[in-house]
Amino acid sequence: MGTLSRGAFTQHRQSEYKFPRVGAFLNGFPHQIVLAGFLVSALGLASGSNRASPTVTIQQVHEVLQGAAGEFEIKIDAGVRSGPITLRINSDVGTGRATFEDGLTEKVITESGGVYVRGVTSSDLPGAMTLTAWLEGANMPAATCFFDVIAPAPEPRIFLDGIDVTGTQQSVVVGQRVQLTVILHPSVPIEKQEWRIGKKGEYTGGFLHTPLLGGPQPTVLEGSTTAFYWISPGYNRTVSYHLRLTNGVTATAAVTFDVDGPSSTQVDVDSERVVMDPAALNSSVLGMMGSGISFRARYFLPEGVAKNFIWVQLIQSDAITVDNNGVRLHCVPKTQPISSVGAGLDTTYPYDTHNPTMDNPRIRLASDTQEYSRVLHARMFLLWTSGLSNSIPVPLGFVDWSFSGEVALKDAATNAWELKSGYVGPNNPVMPFKRAPIYPFWTRLVPYTEILTCN
Repeated sequence: MGTLSRGAFTQHRQSEYKFPRVGAFLNGFPHQIVLAGFLVSALGLASGSNRASPTVTIQQVHEVLQGAAGEFEIKIDAGVRSGPITLRINSDVGTGRATFEDGLTEKVITESGGVYVRGVTSSDLPGAMTLTAWLEGANMPAATCFFDVIAPAPEPRIFLDGIDVTGTQQSVVVGQRVQLTVILHPSVPIEKQEWRIGKKGEYTGGFLHTPLLGGPQPTVLEGSTTAFYWISPGYNRTVSYHLRLTNGVTATAAVTFDVDGPSSTQVDVDSERVVMDPAALNSSVLGMMGSGISFRARYFLPEGVAKNFIWVQLIQSDAITVDNNGVRLHCVPKTQPISSVGAGLDTTYPYDTHNPTMDNPRIRLASDTQEYSRVLHARMFLLWTSGLSNSIPVPLGFVDWSFSGEVALKDAATNAWELKSGYVGPNNPVMPFKRAPIYPFWTRLVPYTEILTCN
């Protein structure tokens, strides 16, 4: 280090830096980048006086361990003037915390000697703690030494939104983003870091929903940071962090979550019968009476939580067979990209945000075709969102349902049709709704533009 600047009233001697001992290990791993610290000493004239102030130097003789005391040597080269000197311990940034032996962060001395500093919380940033010496009435320290508090063994701490939550119990809502971070001292020789989050199916790394692609996202479980979302309510769910060093030493930390959200979810399904609907002159429609099949959600919500209904419908298959003058063709509704079974996201995301929601999958019948047969299988998902910032919808369950109809042309002149058979309703009439934290997943869009792909 070079010579510090010389002021009009205060002269600083050359600064000193003591490098850490090569190969210094504690419990099998290197523990500190800055050992003795950065040493600054001061020699100057007291303001308003011709008497010289004493020169003060600070040198770290033994590292500060968490739960134990480290030693610093204070040297006071007294000039004409002498007086008390105040030592202060500060944590400028990071997690490091330390005190003197009496638990205070200030200590007054009048002569040279050793002082002991006890480590309270280990440092995560090198040189972020300082021990300073202050002359009486001075507005800057006479000497400064940078140091760390070293953990005797790796002791990871888990932070949530900047707050240390290690060993605590936290309350969140399903779909709320949870980002956990562990900060370790840079000198710790890490071989592997990983997170373990409850059971599979209880959480996700996110939910993607575009017209052509949608579904749950993976959770990153390796490294010092993880971000995820609980997708089902539950209590006493443990998230643990596991650390292994290059020398085989291991350490863990954990935090517990209570997750609140909708419960006792149910969806009631009502469906109208399949009918021939004369929609306009010289045309007919195969569909259902009225508004068709309806889905009404019921669930219990925690107090103060909004009822945000999100419906998402996937078409699992939609096969239409036509007989055109003796030529039998198999058709499916237009999809993007092309799907041989007409499967994909139904029209848009979300399908609806009202309660109840309805569907009536109609097709127009042309008089130049003698027969139509349609079999559609769909799955209606119910999702819920808290509306909080950085939150995602979570799945509550789904209803599998089907529509089928077979019609024959009676009179081409009037476009009159006969319904030969038809069914609409849930696949399981007794228990139509299945509670399950399963997200919809799609790679295609079914826009339902009344355009068919036939072969």
